[in-house]
Amino acid sequence: MDNTTVRNLFAKDINRSINGVVVADDEKDESIRQELSEYVVTRELQGHFATLFKALLDQD
Repeated sequence: MDNTTVRNLFAKDINRSINGVVVADDEKDESIRQELSEYVVTRELQGHFATLFKALLDQD
């Protein structure tokens, strides 16, 4: 019988502290590192990034 528990399915500790709100001026290295490592780019954001980068490249 498989003794896998839900917590073992995740790469990171599921009991870690998670900030509910991202604070733009937070200067704590660990907070910044956690936010960046867990950042997820959705399809919608990917489209916005593509539009932004294309506009930047077309500025000649």
